[in-house]
Amino acid sequence: MFRLGWLRRVPNLNEFFVHHEDVRRANGGTRRALDPIMNDALWANARGWAWYLARRLNGPGLDIRNSVTGQTARARRGASAVWIVGEPGELLLYLFGRQNVAEVDFAGPVDAIEAVTRAKFGL
Repeated sequence: MFRLGWLRRVPNLNEFFVHHEDVRRANGGTRRALDPIMNDALWANARGWAWYLARRLNGPGLDIRNSVTGQTARARRGASAVWIVGEPGELLLYLFGRQNVAEVDFAGPVDAIEAVTRAKFGL
């Protein structure tokens, strides 16, 4: 199954990035400056998998915004939308359930933001 290039590329990049950041941040590391190629790859993965990683969110809609490029993606439809704004790697960390270390900002109605911050994200 992992002979398929896209299947090897997408999950491996996500897993290696997230677990690398788990180790770094558990040991006092902070956000790294990533090169444009890595940011593009992480954004492609965050954008493409946001709907799946946010599947447990009930109520508000959710959009993600890449703070490097200004691009946006819809993660979940809902009545009042919340924006999670950050660099691609930080968005991916948040969507993977690393909310306590992801450096992101929120925009939207206060009650909807509260619902998003209480929700479970990840695989």
